[in-house]
Amino acid sequence: MAFGAILLLFSSAAFAAHLPAGLSSAALGLPDAPPRLNARSAVVLDASTGTIVYAKNPDLVIPPASLTKLITLHIVYQEIAAGRLSRDELVTIDKRDCSPYIPYGSSLMYLRPDMRVSVLDLMKGAAVVSGNDAAFALARRISGSNEAFAVRMNEAVRELGFTQMFFVEPSGLSELNRITAREYALFCERYLQLHPEAIAELHSLHYIEFPRPEHATADYTPKGRIIQYNRNSLVLDYPGCDGLKTGYIIESGYNLAATAMRDGTRFIIVTLGGGGPGTEGGGGVSQRSHDGAALLDWAFASYETLRPQVGAVAPLRVWYGAKSRVDVAPSAALAVTVPRSEAGELESRIDLPPSVEAPLAKGARIGEVVYSVNGTVLRRVDLVAAETVGRGNFFILVRDAVERFFTGLFGASGSGRNA
Repeated sequence: MAFGAILLLFSSAAFAAHLPAGLSSAALGLPDAPPRLNARSAVVLDASTGTIVYAKNPDLVIPPASLTKLITLHIVYQEIAAGRLSRDELVTIDKRDCSPYIPYGSSLMYLRPDMRVSVLDLMKGAAVVSGNDAAFALARRISGSNEAFAVRMNEAVRELGFTQMFFVEPSGLSELNRITAREYALFCERYLQLHPEAIAELHSLHYIEFPRPEHATADYTPKGRIIQYNRNSLVLDYPGCDGLKTGYIIESGYNLAATAMRDGTRFIIVTLGGGGPGTEGGGGVSQRSHDGAALLDWAFASYETLRPQVGAVAPLRVWYGAKSRVDVAPSAALAVTVPRSEAGELESRIDLPPSVEAPLAKGARIGEVVYSVNGTVLRRVDLVAAETVGRGNFFILVRDAVERFFTGLFGASGSGRNA
């Protein structure tokens, strides 16, 4: 079994700890051991393939703090896609979503009662400066209250298949919200797939300008240009980093979800439960950024996403169907995460039957693309029916039965196997 393939399943740190004395991971062509982290829980995931290349206590349940706001933004994007909300809609700000109703010292975008603020500005306020007031205002607009919106949040994560996430409000202020690093990293992967515009529109912004003159009320007029900077310092100074979110409450410690892309490879990292002042590396905010940068450095140095050509897949012969052929499509990205030291050994193949039988539902698994290194499988991507093919009429059933009989009798395939 290839060493690099092993590392896709087990932490390279744990593996390196059992190497014979005097033999380094570098000598074997293995990725270097990942950095020592202050965070209690962490995951590194390839955003294109969903492959987890590093995990530290990935299923430890920890309050997400402001990482909660990504779920809030996910629902906002759903509402926009459904036509029930628009980016340009002006929301009148309720006093209950402003200071002093929000706890003292809380992250704010500095909304004031009776301001009329666009949905897009509120989204930026939640994403860039982690405004709890922005999250509350969005939740009230969509569901009428934080409590009703939390029901929607829990429904949304269940629909995506996540069982450990749970939320009681949309901002992250409550310690009763909960996530795990594993599920949250996978959620971030889905979030970017479902809402690819979020990177450029929200998370990569270095700052927002708010409030602006148009946000004046009877009791308040903004003075001068007010700039609020992104709370994720990696977006500001780490090459390739364009998101996603930071968080902190006393009960969780310092949390981070970050993503960066270089040369076609995008990683998502999640670190939860970072310590505060007095921990190795300094204060909690700087230590959180240090952990994030170190993990991204390690991931980019150790792994890459490859997209080898696997050849065209011709439509498959369908027996007894209303259509005689069906198009085949991959169920996920045709990509694979590979240790850089083994990239030259990567092989791919298509496994498909020569034909299929109707009825055939759209999305039904037909075959797979298999990626391997030295005989060790790294990833399988299902090939599925691109459309539904119903059962044919009586004439088709008889015709295909006769054709299959003579095909078998004389050994002719008549179906065209793809490879």
